Amino acid sequence: MWYALVEQQRQWLRAWRAASQSMRSACEAWPAPPLAHAASSCYADLYEPLLGLADGPPPFAIDAIALAGRSCAVEESVVARTPFCDLRRFARPDAARAVLLCAPLAGHAAVMMRETVEALLADGDVYITDWANARDVPLAAGRFGLNEYVAMLDSFIDQLACDGRPLHVVAVCQSTFPALGALALRAQRALAPPASITLIGGPLDARRNPGTLGLAAVSHSLDWCERHLIDVVPPGFAGHGRRVFPTWLQQAEIAILYPQRYMSLIDRYAHAGSRGDARALAGARRELIEYTALIDMPAEYFLDTVDIVFQRAMLAAGTWRVAGGTLVEPAALREVALLSVEGTRDAVTGAGQTHAALEMCSSVALRQRLDVDGCDHYGLFTGERWRADVHPALQAFFAKAEAAARARQRAKPRGPRAVRA
Repeated sequence: MWYALVEQQRQWLRAWRAASQSMRSACEAWPAPPLAHAASSCYADLYEPLLGLADGPPPFAIDAIALAGRSCAVEESVVARTPFCDLRRFARPDAARAVLLCAPLAGHAAVMMRETVEALLADGDVYITDWANARDVPLAAGRFGLNEYVAMLDSFIDQLACDGRPLHVVAVCQSTFPALGALALRAQRALAPPASITLIGGPLDARRNPGTLGLAAVSHSLDWCERHLIDVVPPGFAGHGRRVFPTWLQQAEIAILYPQRYMSLIDRYAHAGSRGDARALAGARRELIEYTALIDMPAEYFLDTVDIVFQRAMLAAGTWRVAGGTLVEPAALREVALLSVEGTRDAVTGAGQTHAALEMCSSVALRQRLDVDGCDHYGLFTGERWRADVHPALQAFFAKAEAAARARQRAKPRGPRAVRA
């Protein structure tokens, strides 16, 4: 398999990098041309991440946030562990609500959404699905497909529902599909819904205006995908023998299908360097590393996504069955607020694919859509458009959802009072 060959090449490159770093350290006492260190740093920042030389994604490292004009400490912990995903909590003092941020299992490590977590901490404690690299999950852990994804989210929501604070579920990109499925199934079991659900840039009905990814998914059979896109983890990893959609193929996808995102990050890096702005350069470097931090995806989940999400659009078609054959019915959702968010320049998720949830969840009274003009896919949860347009809309929607929940509670009839003797 190609995986073993690619990994061997990476090992050689890691050895070459270690040797060059040692040589550079030994020569630091010698005078060097002014641009020598800058060129070395530029290579390390721009090209090494694409080669996949890092052992793992960088940490979130969110120690504090600015809140109401003061620095507020943030405590990070893992509150639930599964073989394929941790539920990572970011807590701050006096948080009045909880936000479950469903990061997509789409190749990128969850740390790509570091900025999203930082912003949402202004609203409450944030819990994020932090995905494991499938190459590090032993075969004994079993399969992980869409069914297992839904069951995992259901267990996480169960845990957070006991918190006592208003819970808001925010799902991004491909996580919108299993998140809506899990919440619909909970409603079908008459379990209390969260205060709100926000679905951002996700393929809930991939038949509508398919983008590059959607067209690629429907233009190849599952058999072709399995033969050409799935590889086996080689010896040397805990997941030896597991079938995965490997990172080295995902790196090709980033370069070919979405070069504009990587080029925009390079442009930001170059501008910060040319201005000599050390703080901006550090931020641009961090964004590059976070964006290029990739993980192997379980083969079952990848193939389920191609089949159920893109080729058959089973949620929108009303034919998706999970949990032992139970039909997923989004119309079962009622006492919850629903917000769908799309960017008008989103080349990953086509126009109308996320807003389709508003039609599927026809029993929800408080439904709202947000179209962010001139915003691409990644701008929906990072960068200026996220900070200026999307996050403020979410803050207002959280407050509206909680007010609606309080009004429903007040309107419920109370039982008869006990009569004193």
